[in-house]
Amino acid sequence: MIITLTPNPSVDRTLVVDRLKFNEILRAAPAQLDWGGKGLNISRGLNVLGQPSIALAWVGGGAGKMLEDGLNKLGIKTEFVWVDGETRTNTVVQEESNDWYMLVNEPGPHIPPGAIDEMIAKANKYANPGDIWITSGSLPPGVPEDFYANLIRMLKAKGVRVIFDATAAPFKLGIKEIPWLLYPEVTEAERLVGFEIKNFDMAKRAAMNFLQQGIEYVVLMLENGGVLISSKSLMVMALPLKVPLCRVTGARGALLAGFVDGFVRQLPLDEITRRAAAFRAAYISNKDYSTIQCEKFMELIPKVEIHSTAIL
Repeated sequence: MIITLTPNPSVDRTLVVDRLKFNEILRAAPAQLDWGGKGLNISRGLNVLGQPSIALAWVGGGAGKMLEDGLNKLGIKTEFVWVDGETRTNTVVQEESNDWYMLVNEPGPHIPPGAIDEMIAKANKYANPGDIWITSGSLPPGVPEDFYANLIRMLKAKGVRVIFDATAAPFKLGIKEIPWLLYPEVTEAERLVGFEIKNFDMAKRAAMNFLQQGIEYVVLMLENGGVLISSKSLMVMALPLKVPLCRVTGARGALLAGFVDGFVRQLPLDEITRRAAAFRAAYISNKDYSTIQCEKFMELIPKVEIHSTAIL
């Protein structure tokens, strides 16, 4: 089973305007609503790839109800913990040309201690040996910084393979529990390793830093869309495909959904990487997951250029 846990989900509202201008009234096309937050985005991607998942999250209010209804209509099972307050709405205002955009993220509702205990109980209920859990995203107000660390420790004790993606202190604390796969944003990885990651050579050096801590896999997506996955024996690089850009957010989630799909299919690491990079390209070249055509995605897979390096 695949479980995604999203502490701070969102209703993502995208407005497309002709041109971004300040101190003026902007006229937008009808808004596009997406069920967002890192884990939920990954569940949606897995759904397109034919991989069922269960989505866990804290939600509240009308926006939380929209998330539940929207995901259930897509066929994604949800196990939400309801809280007072309103699930956040994140707003993207992007130019029609995709040259510029603005992203405004809200903090999310306050999570009381009882709701934290309820989430841990749900996680304990659903955790089984061999499962893949994706624990990702920011923590909403009220959730302690060691939440991820405690969660990873509990899941590992149950034989779960944990994929981890967070920021700041919760990320540092979580890494100490040695997740199965680490998926940091490049800027977060740079803060931890102490140097910039601008190319594959720098990414390899950074990945080795994490592998030496006992983590089995490290995935890094560079600013240009290039992808590196590293294990203790092999590093695989995928060059970015040149495709029309229709989406400016969510690419990292689509990439990770592709990786999880490949691991579930038990493919070789180079093929997993090729499929993940192709799925990312399919996502950013479409307006939404629902418009991705399977045959088009399959056509992209052999076009991904990859390079493998054995680690001696």
